[in-house]
Amino acid sequence: MSPDERAWRAALRLLAERPRTVTELRRRLRGKGFGTETIDKVVEAAEAGQLVDDRAFAKLYAEDRLMSRPCARALLMDELIRRGIAAPVARQATENALPEASELDLARRALEAGLPRWRGLSPQVGQRRAAAFLQRRGFRPDVVREAVQRLPGAPWRHESD
Repeated sequence: MSPDERAWRAALRLLAERPRTVTELRRRLRGKGFGTETIDKVVEAAEAGQLVDDRAFAKLYAEDRLMSRPCARALLMDELIRRGIAAPVARQATENALPEASELDLARRALEAGLPRWRGLSPQVGQRRAAAFLQRRGFRPDVVREAVQRLPGAPWRHESD
């Protein structure tokens, strides 16, 4: 079997595991010891066959990330760029994912999913941990403050709040 055929089979196995960006596919094939010329041929064929498509990857990744593990859009854009998506494509995917959701909405969604973690803690500790959680997810301080203070059902909120 030729190096091109081996690289093609390796690419198909990688793409069967999960969708990948062009950069990720190139990195993985390089890590398997294939040469630049072989990788170029395989990536070109994968793009022609629509097996790898950075725009489609960015769109699906952004939507899935905001639905399953909400984070700030700036963090999402950084994640896409680290995966090899061009900045303009990452920006567009980030802006178009859940356009009806504001940063505050995303922060609230993230907090709602984490509420069980903070039950049973003192109000101050729960509030501090919730704020740190949102900061790690890339939310701005003003969004963190508002989301933490106004989250219905939060263990640190009093009924009169």
